[in-house]
Amino acid sequence: MKIGIIGAGKFGLVLARIAAENSNEVLIHSRRTNEVESLNTKNESLSGFSFNGMAISATQDFDRLNKCDALLVTVASKDFIESISKLNYKTYEGKFVSCVKGFDKKSGKLMTEVLIDEFNIDSNNVFVLSGPNLSKELGNQELTGTVVAGEDEIFIDALCSALKTDYFIPFSSNDRYGVELGGALKNIYAILSGYFHKKGVGENTIGLLLTKCLSEMSIYSKARGANPSTFLGLAGVGDFFSTALSCDSRNYRFGEFLAEGHKPERALDKVGDTVEGYGASLLIKKNAELLNLDLKLLDYLISIYEGPKDLSDDKKIFHSLGIERDINFKVK
Repeated sequence: MKIGIIGAGKFGLVLARIAAENSNEVLIHSRRTNEVESLNTKNESLSGFSFNGMAISATQDFDRLNKCDALLVTVASKDFIESISKLNYKTYEGKFVSCVKGFDKKSGKLMTEVLIDEFNIDSNNVFVLSGPNLSKELGNQELTGTVVAGEDEIFIDALCSALKTDYFIPFSSNDRYGVELGGALKNIYAILSGYFHKKGVGENTIGLLLTKCLSEMSIYSKARGANPSTFLGLAGVGDFFSTALSCDSRNYRFGEFLAEGHKPERALDKVGDTVEGYGASLLIKKNAELLNLDLKLLDYLISIYEGPKDLSDDKKIFHSLGIERDINFKVK
């Protein structure tokens, strides 16, 4: 399979190496001239990520991507529309695979919704790849699972086979919307996990927090029409736990910096990389209000952006006036 990778960031490079390991023809697109030159002449990125002699090539020419069977888009959500706009997407006959865990800031849509609604791409040609896929661990070839979701099961099986290695195991799903929504929402709640971990609360509190976070993710997802059972799988619980419990997660680290008393802008600077959960939280807050949803943890996160909180205030969000029912992920 000829696979195009749009975006030469950490995850894009890792996916490129995985694809190359399986003898796929791999073409990486980068905006930076010196990055393309380094990949083509030295077989490594400017950051030192090496392909160890594997047959990959890089380009700044979007037209060259039209010959690929599949395009794996790994850019940040804020750059997604610009990147697709530069493609000759109207004549492209291959498959689009979004690997982006975020929302379009202007429309509030997920990336596959942008492809279908804004670019008029046939939904049968639109897929998502998502799961507990921390780039650093994948770069070290730690055993990892992921989910490829969409309508065309033949292509899904083909892509899973093309990417499967002894350390990277793709699973298939037909719930593209649920898989993508889970990947985008978990970034928001991973911020809270980093925040509470930095505050030094016990593991019992963290267990309570993560369960309540999953509940809010499920409430929002069901209100948006997603299948709640998807959130019990790899792209839901699996992805959320790996992000919410990892010091390597940008969203987790952002939460830690908030707990230290930094304003969001300063916390973003200290992370030094894209924090998808921050913008997503502001967007989902607005959507939740329109849907008349009571998401207490999300509301509290937004209040943290406005100023530091005492630990006594933090703990109050777990209490209610009456006795709450335990969380129940009902699947109809």
